[in-house]
Amino acid sequence: MPALTVKAITKALSGYVRPDEDIVSKLNLIMPRLYALGMWRDLLYDWTIQTTNDYFTMPEHSAGLIVALLDDAPVELQARWHDYRIAGYANDGVAPIFGVVDDGWTAVKEDITVASTTDLFAFSMNPVASNSNLLPSEGTITVEGWRSNGSNTDKTFKTTEVFNLDGSAQMISDYDTWVEITSIYFEGVFTPVDIRVEDEFETSLATVRGDGIARYRRFRFANNSGATRVVRLLLKRSWETVLTEDDFIYLGNLNAIKHGLLGMIAEDNADLERAQYHWTICSQLLDAELDEARGAAKPKLRIMPSGVSSRIPNIV
Repeated sequence: MPALTVKAITKALSGYVRPDEDIVSKLNLIMPRLYALGMWRDLLYDWTIQTTNDYFTMPEHSAGLIVALLDDAPVELQARWHDYRIAGYANDGVAPIFGVVDDGWTAVKEDITVASTTDLFAFSMNPVASNSNLLPSEGTITVEGWRSNGSNTDKTFKTTEVFNLDGSAQMISDYDTWVEITSIYFEGVFTPVDIRVEDEFETSLATVRGDGIARYRRFRFANNSGATRVVRLLLKRSWETVLTEDDFIYLGNLNAIKHGLLGMIAEDNADLERAQYHWTICSQLLDAELDEARGAAKPKLRIMPSGVSSRIPNIV
């Protein structure tokens, strides 16, 4: 199967883990390594973003950007230092010729522009509707950043707000004079929580789950006019830490997962030769599965000595 639940994998492979060990913790160790070995079956997916900004942020469940279409037109992807090296970092944004340029990582999905005191904001913790109407009853979310004194937009107070989740419908920040959020970290959050700005647009700042720090990959492109642009992305999935038996794993090759478990056991026993054998078998199994899934839809090199349609066009 292209994807499985943790419960299905546990049922099939629990015999490859010692009785005193938790297979879920083992999966959280080996699966990121298997994901990173290649673009395996069901690890690529589409995502569409509509924005008026001159940047877009990849969703939290993605590892890398493969292809980007800007208003249905393919654009080139450039490394982070590309326009710095060639033209410098322009205040009016990326030159259209550069396409889409990597802009590194940021703490929030979207920056909140604070041009006047009316733009100062509060934010709230909200349940993700597809999971529950209530926040988790345990876990901690900490938000750090800058807020003003309310009479201007200066970054006056370095502020930290801690939210101890209590199962309520919503939790709102103590201050409504925030200017910028610089970091969000969380611990023991077992169901997703959406952090939103308290305004008419309910802008999502971050979606958090598990333990960690919110970080989002951002890309810049030319949009000086602030027009609404539609960005369609082909992304590679990242490994999402599994916490419950109903969580999805999009790499459903049980034999590859088995060899990953055996490879980790060999590493723990300092048997590096045997560990390398198991990880090599993982790659071979996933390659064979990908080849089978592609069928005839594989990249082909076509050489036509006589030109297209068996004729040589006159280009003079």
